[in-house]
Parts: sequence; structure tokens; C-alpha cells
Amino acid sequence: MGRERIDLSERSSEAYAIERTEPVITNDIALETRFVFPPFLVEHGVIALVNVPILLPGRTPFGVLQVDARRVRTFDREDIAFLKTYAMTLGPVIDRLKTVAELRATDERLRLFVENARAYVLIVSDAEDRITDWLGGSQEILGWSAAEVMGQRTDLIFTDEDRAAGIPERELSGAREHGAAANVRWHRRKDGSAVFLDGQTIALKDPREGLRGYLKIGRDVTEDKLGQQRLEESEERLSSAIEVGQLGLWDWNVRTGEVHWSDGHFRMQGYVVGEVTPSYEAWASRLHPEDRAATEAALQAAMDSRTEYAREFRTVRPDGEVRWHYARGRFSYDEHGRPVRMVGAMVDITERRQWEEIQKVLVAELQHRTRNLIGIIRSLADRTARASTDLPDFSARFADRMDALARVQGLLSRLGEQDRVTFDELIHLELSAVGGQPERMRLEGPKGIRLRSSTVQTLAMALHELATNAMKYGALRQPQAHLQVTWSFEAEGPGGKPWLHIDWRETGVEVPAAGAPRAGQGRELIEQALPYQLGAKTTYALDADGVHCTISTPVSLQGPPPAA
Repeated sequence: MGRERIDLSERSSEAYAIERTEPVITNDIALETRFVFPPFLVEHGVIALVNVPILLPGRTPFGVLQVDARRVRTFDREDIAFLKTYAMTLGPVIDRLKTVAELRATDERLRLFVENARAYVLIVSDAEDRITDWLGGSQEILGWSAAEVMGQRTDLIFTDEDRAAGIPERELSGAREHGAAANVRWHRRKDGSAVFLDGQTIALKDPREGLRGYLKIGRDVTEDKLGQQRLEESEERLSSAIEVGQLGLWDWNVRTGEVHWSDGHFRMQGYVVGEVTPSYEAWASRLHPEDRAATEAALQAAMDSRTEYAREFRTVRPDGEVRWHYARGRFSYDEHGRPVRMVGAMVDITERRQWEEIQKVLVAELQHRTRNLIGIIRSLADRTARASTDLPDFSARFADRMDALARVQGLLSRLGEQDRVTFDELIHLELSAVGGQPERMRLEGPKGIRLRSSTVQTLAMALHELATNAMKYGALRQPQAHLQVTWSFEAEGPGGKPWLHIDWRETGVEVPAAGAPRAGQGRELIEQALPYQLGAKTTYALDADGVHCTISTPVSLQGPPPAA
């Protein structure tokens, strides 16, 4: 007669019958006030009707069996009993038909799923873990055919290491206890190659019969796993390179202001990793006050001109230590040319800057010493030539004095930036060079009196002249003679500067009546060159039993160590 959808909340006799799960009778719809009837019933002349609910097993409502009549009719008990019996018969039949249809649909969906799940390993095994079904992409992924694996245990796809460690048994035990157990690990193919499966083992249980078997399902993610491993290895290599290179990396989102620092960047700024929230201001606030304006201006210029940012600047760590850094970075821009991101790296160049400063000092010192050395050699050559009788005499004298100069240069070349030649080193060096016998010499004075580097060469030449003359004519030549050299340190001498006082005294020397040639270049060097070049005060006298010479000269402000 017609079709109409009726909501169970409406005032209908059908909804009322389902709600009460009892037959509902209407003898004349024209007189019925409880319900509202569909128009098509009235149009077809329906007067009387009865609604009997159809219940599925468990008294679950399925629908109603409705009987209509075009005349007034009173449904008696026999009519109702018959209809209830008929409805009771329909319930199980409908339930069976529904179940069959659902099973057929389920079987079809399962068939389609299994046939199309080629990226998955699907293995069904019995309660003893013997393989009963080899489904999905099991053959394509693992290499075995269904015929080859039927009846075998599923541990054949596990690696030797996992089998030895008891992993397959633990996995089955976990599935029995919890319903499912993760199976995310490397497995082996028939040809022995490795395949990584991401899945689980599920225990198949029946409420009545208990454990029926297991379903092992896993997706082949070998390429993803290998890619992840390659990425991790690459990141590890990059991290190692960054650590070895002592780099501080940053990634700055210009739009949001968000900044990421590497661990090395935190340490370079003087922070513990994670101690502060990275930001532009966190970096800029650590810039040295004298460098901040220029450094930020260079950064803005690089952003505006789309050029690489490269800058050396100083930073002040939280503990006050000043460090030099060299930073390089590039901006990236959107399609409208607006900066969106900046990535860069920074290295600590403090030691390099320090060495550059040291190098400048050393170069200046080298130039100064070279000029002094050239002057000394020129003076030596001139004075030696005037004191020599002929060319062989000049050659011998000049070579001897050049050897003395070379010894001093050897001392100076071994010194560090803050090191100085000490007087006790110098006097022992010169007396050893001329072969003086220790038992005929007495050297007495404090150790460690530091000489000015600019004065060492001239003072060494003076000591060399004294030692050479003593070896040729005086205390170091005559067996009965002796040499005594004493020195002292005066912290505040003339002019408030530290001074070194040297007393050279020869005794027991037989001086010829006519006088030995004991003056010459050595005496001229002591009496004229030392006062002129070093500001020294000197005396030189040839007494009846040998030479007596005193030299007082300014020395390094640092003076001798306290032990002296």
C-alpha cells in the first residue's frame, strides 16, 4: 500500500508495540486517540489493525508484524495467539538469515582483505604454534611458499640470535597472557636476508574452547627502517663532526622569533645546556658592549642585502670571561622576498686571536732585536778591525766574538713571551765557553735576576771580553791567580728601577812591568758602550794583581723570584 519511515519517538502504534514488546490492537482508527496513523493507511480504507512485535533471540526488537482490515473487526484471543506464534517463528528465522548474510559479508571482506594485504605478513598457527594459513604477502615478503611452511613453527622466520634468546616463546607467552604481544624486530627471509616487520602476535581465543591458535601480522617496513638507520648514522656523524669541530649551531625563525641552539652553542655562550631559553636577545645580550652595535648592524645588513653573514666579535660569559667568536650564517626568504629563517654556525677563536696578538708582539720584538743585532755586529766588526794587526788576527777575533753573540742568540731564541734571560745563566755560559776551571773561580749572587731582552746582547759581549782577556792574560791563564765574580740585586736603584750590580775581580795575576795589552776593545765596550746603550754605570781598573771591573745596569721590572 505504501512506504513511510516512522521514528520510534512518534505516537505510532508500531513504536508503542516495540516499546511494550506486546501486541497492540486498534479496532477502528477513526475512534483511536492514542496514535497517529500514516496517511496511506487511511487512503486505502484501513479501519482495523493489530501490531505484533517481532523479537530476535534475547528479546531484541527487530520490527512488527502488522495485520490490516478494511472493515471494523474485533481481533479475538485466537487471532492474537496465532499472530504471536507466527511472530515468534519469524524471529529466529530472521536472525538466522541475518547471521548468514553477515557471515557471508564478513567472509567476503576477509577474503578481499587477505588478497589485497600484500604489504603484510599474515600467518595463522594452531594452539601449538604450527602454521595452518600462510596469507597476505607472506610468500612475497618472506620467500617461502605455503606448501613449504605448513605444519612448521612460526619461529622459522625469526633470526638465529632471537631464537637463541628465546624471543619467539616470550612473544607467544605475552599474547596468551595479554591477548597480544608486539612483534617489532628484524626477521629472516628464506634466502637468509633480513626483513624488518612492524606488527604483533594475537592470541585467537574461543569463549568455550579457550586458545585456538595465533595470528601473526606484520607490515614490511624494511626500507623505512634502513632509511631511519641511515638518517641516525648521518645525524651521529654530523653530531660527531660538530663536537670535534667545536661548532655552535643556531636555527632562527625570523617570523616567530623561535631559536634553536645546539649543545655546543649553549656551552660556547657559557651556559649549561638548556639553562636558558634560546632567543635573539639571549645571544645579543652576551655581546661585548664595544662590539654589539657593529655586530647587530652587520647582521641587519646581511638580511637586507641577501648576502652571507660573517663576523668576528667578542662575547661576555655570565662569569665575566670574554671570548672571541666567529659566526657565519645565511637567511632564507619567502616568495615575497621577506626573511623567514636563518641558519648558521659559530666557532670559538679566542686562542687564534691570542696567538695573533702574540705574533704581533713577536714580530715587533724580532724587528727590534734584528736592528740591535745588526748594530752590534757592525760595531763588533769596526772595533775588531781597529784592534787587529792583520786579516788573520781580525778573522780570529771576529769569529770569537760572533760565537759569543751566537750563544746569546741561542738563549734568547728559547724564551717564551714572558721569559727572560737571567744573569746567572749568562755568566755561567760565557765562562764555560772560554774553558774556565771551576776550582779557580768563585761565582756568588742570587739566581733568577731577569735581564731586559734588549740589553742581553751588549752585556754578554762585555762579559765575553772580560772572560777572553782573563783567559789570554789574567786570572784564567795563570795557575796561581783566581777570579771572583759577585753580583747583587737592588729592587729600587737609581730612578726607582731595579738594578743589577756586578763585581768582577781578578787576584794573584802577575802583571808585566811594561803592562799587558789589557785595554783595547773590551775596555772601550765596558766604559763607553754600556753607559751609552744601557744607561749603565761602570768602572774598569788594571790593579797590581789583576783587573777589577764593576758594572751596574737596570734590569727587568719583574726582578728575581722571591726565593732569590
